[in-house]
Amino acid sequence: MPAGAFFCTLFGMILDAYAAPRRSERKPVRKAIVLMVESDDQETLHEGTTVDLSEYGARVETETALAPGQTLTLFQPDDPAHSYRCMVVWSGNVGSDGHDQIGLEFLNSVPAGPEN
Repeated sequence: MPAGAFFCTLFGMILDAYAAPRRSERKPVRKAIVLMVESDDQETLHEGTTVDLSEYGARVETETALAPGQTLTLFQPDDPAHSYRCMVVWSGNVGSDGHDQIGLEFLNSVPAGPEN
């Protein structure tokens, strides 16, 4: 085996060994949502759009900068009765459009699946 092929194979195996497996499949879902962030004296509503969803969380586009560790409530504007407590697990700017993306972990279960 040529040295370059061996290095690529070894490098690929190392990358695969460190790739974190997902707990559940992500599904692309674009829906308008509202993020309700609570502070000591008020609740602030922010608009967002889901990018993808899984059984355990969501990736969301928003113009609001949120920090990992923050907790919030996510709901759809047309169905505020069904809300989900979430924690921000990562945050970052992914493009030049001014939108940040955040990774949310659901803190309560999603009874009927994330597409609903």
